[in-house]
Amino acid sequence: MFRKFALLLGALLMFSTNPLTAAPVTPLTIVKTIPVDQDVAGMLVGDNAIYLFGNTPTGGYVTALNKDGSQKWLHSFSDLTALTISAGALDASGNIWLAGASAAPIAIATSATSTPASPTPASPNPTPTAANPDGVIIGQEGALRPDLNNLTLWKVSAAGSGAGKYQLPLTQPVLPTSLSVNKSGISIVAWQSAGSLFVSADLLGKFGKTLRVGKTTTTLDKVIRNSDGSSILLGSSTELFLANKAIGVRDGLILKVDTTPKIVQSVRSGEKGAARNWASATSSLLLGGYLKSKTSSLATITKFSATLKPTWTVRFKATSSAFVATGASTTTYAAYENAASGTLQTFDKTGKILATNSFQGQPIAVEFNKSSGLYIYAGNSIYTLPAK
Repeated sequence: MFRKFALLLGALLMFSTNPLTAAPVTPLTIVKTIPVDQDVAGMLVGDNAIYLFGNTPTGGYVTALNKDGSQKWLHSFSDLTALTISAGALDASGNIWLAGASAAPIAIATSATSTPASPTPASPNPTPTAANPDGVIIGQEGALRPDLNNLTLWKVSAAGSGAGKYQLPLTQPVLPTSLSVNKSGISIVAWQSAGSLFVSADLLGKFGKTLRVGKTTTTLDKVIRNSDGSSILLGSSTELFLANKAIGVRDGLILKVDTTPKIVQSVRSGEKGAARNWASATSSLLLGGYLKSKTSSLATITKFSATLKPTWTVRFKATSSAFVATGASTTTYAAYENAASGTLQTFDKTGKILATNSFQGQPIAVEFNKSSGLYIYAGNSIYTLPAK
């Protein structure tokens, strides 16, 4: 009886979501405070700069920052077409690749013999009415914003110069959620109303065949491109893939796609009564996500092998997903939020916690570069590990 009790106690301790002893918590250092009105879609970290990219009222941008947060350069996109930038990645040469969507240029009909009618001028001071009590000046109705049907890649050099723009026209609006770049090419996952989309391209911007992944209940949040040109797609779903049925309310989804492209492997991460998702990953297959049920809200971190078998996993009480990064040697990182308080955990190769740091807010991006170090973008600020 005592032996059974000891084994049960050991199992409970092994799978506890909290460490048995609390390590000292050191606050991260703020590198830069982000203006409230600045739209930031993501952050990348290269050898010599931190890159922020996002959107403006007239287009998009990518800016390079020094390690102290000061600006090195700014590159703007405003080519007279509606556009949005939503994902980014760096290649081995330090080029910045941004993915988004853009609209086709609008053709404006003109006539050499006709004279456009003069518009009726609006009253400079409209009389307030019941329908317009503040007397707001209402101009003429302009053209409708065209649909963003073109999946678009922009390439910018490490020095901030435009190096290419590539488009894949589609029949429906599209919003890329992640891209991954290596020497074998580019992999992209995107949202569409008819279901998630996967497509690859070469480094010259030539797109391959698109692959529809599931229907309306499948979302893809992250893609990892392998050296052989295959890709790992991550997200969540309630749908059937390769005979793997749903386990929970919604399962974390891992799909391997070959160069055809065709789904060749499906792995589900699910628990009865719970919703799960994989939203972050490294090229070494450290995955970050969340688990939510009626009784739990957890950030989940799992290291997978090359065959997509889990090797270790840890969970922490959290109100956000876990975002992960691979550090120097065998060190790995995971950041998550719990009730507006952010936590960064540093792990060894077995998942043992080496250090714990704190920051404010919800992590949006966690990036590591061997020359620049670790950085976390948390909405209002960019953080880094304090100097030792």
